[in-house]
Amino acid sequence: MIQQVLLPKLGETMTEATIEKWRKAEGDKIQKGEVLLEITTDKATLEVESLFSGVVRKVLAAKGAVLPVNTAIALIGEANDALPADLNKLAAMARGEQPAAAPAAGGTGAPAKSAVAESAAPAFAEAGGRQFVSPRARKLAEAEKAPLQAIRGSGPGGRVIEKDIAGYVTRRNAVKSTPAAIALAFERGVDLTALKGSGPEGRVTKEDVLAAKPAVAAASVASAAPAAGRIELSAMRRVVADRMTKSKRETPHFYLMMEIDMTAAAAMRKKLNESGKTRIAFHDLVIRACAKAMLDNPAMNVAWGGDHIRQRGEVNAGLAVALEEGLMVPVVKNAHGMNLEQTAQTSARLVEKARSKKLTPDEYEGGCITISNLGMYDVENFLPVINPGESSILGTGRIAQKVVVIDGGMHIRSMMSVTLSADHRATDGAIAAKFLKAVKDYLEKPELLG
Repeated sequence: MIQQVLLPKLGETMTEATIEKWRKAEGDKIQKGEVLLEITTDKATLEVESLFSGVVRKVLAAKGAVLPVNTAIALIGEANDALPADLNKLAAMARGEQPAAAPAAGGTGAPAKSAVAESAAPAFAEAGGRQFVSPRARKLAEAEKAPLQAIRGSGPGGRVIEKDIAGYVTRRNAVKSTPAAIALAFERGVDLTALKGSGPEGRVTKEDVLAAKPAVAAASVASAAPAAGRIELSAMRRVVADRMTKSKRETPHFYLMMEIDMTAAAAMRKKLNESGKTRIAFHDLVIRACAKAMLDNPAMNVAWGGDHIRQRGEVNAGLAVALEEGLMVPVVKNAHGMNLEQTAQTSARLVEKARSKKLTPDEYEGGCITISNLGMYDVENFLPVINPGESSILGTGRIAQKVVVIDGGMHIRSMMSVTLSADHRATDGAIAAKFLKAVKDYLEKPELLG
């Protein structure tokens, strides 16, 4: 019996996903529980296991297709099972198309263009135009010898991001060419995929590259301003926009600001990093301080439930991670039960998974409080927006040396400005102030962090 494989909903906010990679091809045998494909959501790249055993009879969704959840993406059955009568309709929906209507009398039906096919076509930067490239994309381009001049970005404002480089490299690697041709094409800014090779079996050679015109005559020439136009929302940006709008519309924020002396914490961190195997980041110290302060102030570890206040039994600390496409918040679960080294190991693993978009839903849901740090950009302080489902978020600014009066004397200390945003439905100013003071106390006496 033919079974439809539906694009699964793997998280509360998931409405669509991109087909990243098929692990099984048509005709392959598969067992229930075996990985069938990988998908990318707005937050992570996830493996999808098969719910059925049999043979992959039909792959309906192509790699790169962006589809809503519960769309049929493949068919699994026995080798002799008949394919369903509505196969063409299923295939059209898996291409993101509406099933074609019957053509009018005397007319001919024209197939709709595939969004996937269009996105796979090579695109080139305009001559003389300024090109915006993310640091990670530039690093990958250098490693893969991909000429940036030949790549049009899909990020905000046409910015070239990592997936643009990866897509170009995939297309280029499908072209027969010599290593010398690839290196020279990178050096000269020539699009190898657009060349017709003169070598054996149509292989692109060094001479073909030398004879070709660069994709951009002068890639370094900057225009007065980036071209105006429409920027399509990524799935991640759409979710961020929806959740932040919901938070500001429904959650009455109030804000508490404080300066924390990080001199002792910075010294302890330096000593631990010089002597230990696990690198301690400043956000690890803040996570530990928040976890311990939550235990001391359980009235702060709550969430608004509409007609009640939900008391949290654990401290799960989220950490805001900026990505090219938007923002992700991996969650350090049960942070109150970890020591500093365990916290650092866990946060480093989660941050890496967030940057590679490989978090599972369990790793980015269930937070009690979020820590957001903009100190690396020299930001003194800011007013962070509470993540829906939580009751607070702590924004940390830069650590800067300032003159501080202590016991009547002037001292130079490493000071950090912080802002706590809290949900006034679930908590009040005095409760939040007591919590923030506890965070300050723990960071100023870091030996208590454990």
